[in-house]
Amino acid sequence: MRQLVFIRVLVISLSLNVLTWASLIGVTGLKCHVVDPSFCSIENCVMKPVRRGVKEVNMVVRLLQVPITNVSVRAEILRRGYSTRPLYQFEIDCCQFWLTKRRNPMAHEVYKFLRLGTYSNLNHSCPYNNDLFIDHLPIDEVMNLYLPIGKGEYVLKLHWKTYNVLRTTIYVNLKITD
Repeated sequence: MRQLVFIRVLVISLSLNVLTWASLIGVTGLKCHVVDPSFCSIENCVMKPVRRGVKEVNMVVRLLQVPITNVSVRAEILRRGYSTRPLYQFEIDCCQFWLTKRRNPMAHEVYKFLRLGTYSNLNHSCPYNNDLFIDHLPIDEVMNLYLPIGKGEYVLKLHWKTYNVLRTTIYVNLKITD
């Protein structure tokens, strides 16, 4: 009975165009916040336009206590202005992310989609002994990524932790359209 009600609500939502497979994602803003300044500092956290429809992200994170052997990130997707409850969230162990082939599928797709292996030095497992950077990561005005999410404005929150202590938070503002 519950499945039948869920299917009816899903069909009505799709017919009213409330819930769609969004195909165009625009990144509208980037903000970095250091929670523990004794552990790291963010010298550069900028998204700037380079030409019409293309922006570049540059970020430099200076690590003040190295080596780092335990890193995790919790990602949350929230709808802007509606609720403080995340629509979707997951947490990954960054050190194990590179060592195992059974990765979190959402994190793996985001990593491949943004080509972070090419434009950053976040492409190896622990320990991290050097500063972390994202250098000239191109972001098109609209990126084609199919997600089962409604149109609107969202915030992607990335909570970076080392040794289970929150160190920094990165906010990425997204706009999803057809």
